[in-house]
Amino acid sequence: MPALSSAAPSSAARSSAARSFATLPSLACLAVALGLGVAPATADEDLFYLLSAQSLGCLKDHAADYAPEGGRTSFITVADCGTAKAGGGSLLDQVMNSAPDISAPDVPIGEEGPDAIVALTAADFACLATLAIPAGADLVAFYPEDCNVEPR
Repeated sequence: MPALSSAAPSSAARSSAARSFATLPSLACLAVALGLGVAPATADEDLFYLLSAQSLGCLKDHAADYAPEGGRTSFITVADCGTAKAGGGSLLDQVMNSAPDISAPDVPIGEEGPDAIVALTAADFACLATLAIPAGADLVAFYPEDCNVEPR
């Protein structure tokens, strides 16, 4: 078994280590320049709500009930659309003093299911009023920022 030395490393060993660590920043810069770094999340992806055509039609039909005043946002429980229970006001109006619902959705892993709650402004409802909802689609994507709806 080799003997362990408590002596400090030689100056040659220290300068070799210093050169090795000095190259790390330049290697990192090279990796970033070559695009080998972590890919940033794309901020260009448009916000959309995935809903059944029937649910989007219900939101469109009840736009006058749910559209907020001014620059506010309405939070609507899609499953309760058309009822007083759906919301349409503040998110705090929909919060109950109880434990959260932590049930798992009935959507298989890897598949998208419809959104349970939507947050829409008066401008989003105005947009929705002008759109034709595709009749044959099971799910549709509503893009409020682009004022567009697409079958999924």
